[in-house]
Amino acid sequence: MKIIFVTREGYQLSGARIRCYGFAKILRNYGLETEVFSFGDHLQAGYGEKELTMSLKEKIRIIYKAFNKLIHEDKETIFFIQRFNYHAFAPWLASLLKRNRVIFDMDDWDMREDPKYHFGFYPSSKSEYLTRMIAKRSSACIAASRYILEYLSRLNKNTHYIPTGVDIGKFDYRLNKSNNGRIIFSWIGTLYHKEMFENINFIIQSFSELSKKYTNIRLEIAGEGKYFNEVNRLLNKQPAVKDIIITVPWINPDQVPGYLSGVDIGLLPLTQHNKFNLSKSPTKLFEYMAMAKPVVASNIGEAKNIITNGKNGFLADTGEVFTVMMEQLIEDVMLREAIGLNAFHTVEKHYSLDLLGKQLFEIVSRF
Repeated sequence: MKIIFVTREGYQLSGARIRCYGFAKILRNYGLETEVFSFGDHLQAGYGEKELTMSLKEKIRIIYKAFNKLIHEDKETIFFIQRFNYHAFAPWLASLLKRNRVIFDMDDWDMREDPKYHFGFYPSSKSEYLTRMIAKRSSACIAASRYILEYLSRLNKNTHYIPTGVDIGKFDYRLNKSNNGRIIFSWIGTLYHKEMFENINFIIQSFSELSKKYTNIRLEIAGEGKYFNEVNRLLNKQPAVKDIIITVPWINPDQVPGYLSGVDIGLLPLTQHNKFNLSKSPTKLFEYMAMAKPVVASNIGEAKNIITNGKNGFLADTGEVFTVMMEQLIEDVMLREAIGLNAFHTVEKHYSLDLLGKQLFEIVSRF
């Protein structure tokens, strides 16, 4: 049996890195032949913000190249389509012609937030219509969050929950460093959308208030995206937080464990109750937890299915509670250590890449 993981993203982003390269590696350990076909890595297609610069003509050209490759695969080959986007047309068309089986994987909400449903079922969003079509006709669907699980289960009875998780073999919390009394808060991610900037603005304001009381704290905002310029402009207007709130350039995924070894507390703020936040499987949450870092997260979306409040992390229902929880972790080093260790045991037991890959193998084995 051969499985080809098809993604439009490159290794730098978690959809490809964990749900394609990572799952493919684990399945090979079980004796399956696997291959990752990344439009970003193998066809030099833009991904992330760079995808926005691609013309329709360029996308069609890349789809044609991908189709030309996949159509020559044996009809027993399984196509694992990671999310729906323009890249999905190549494996989907090839599967229709060769009758290949398809696994549809969804770990994000890449569609309109508020589509109208004509006649009660036909969505005004073309992306959602095609997502539904592929989901219904796939041999199996994989959902990375409970929200997506509920959504896909209405379309395909053979739908399974496999969160993104973390390759804990790359994370060793024993290498964590002491900051000599300084406490470092961290947020890592991409800032491609205005809503993400609003999340950062929230933690900047919360941290700014705490910095008036505590002189030994620092906030690091790490990542990339067009709204990072907005973050820097916001910080420049607040000279009082200079040197205690800093931005960090994009960190190569393989360097994240080293970076996190010098962090004390992770932050996962979400200020909007929307489908995007409800759907997302929080990769950075798993990585913080794998390095035994306590996390303060908004009680929205998948985090509430992973964190047990006060045991392996904190869940905040409001902005005020979020700030209070940050302060609790500043005050109590023993609490930080206890919550962090419980967090590690949680990912070790439930969210390691080895365990999640095994679940995928068991699903494929039933084909």
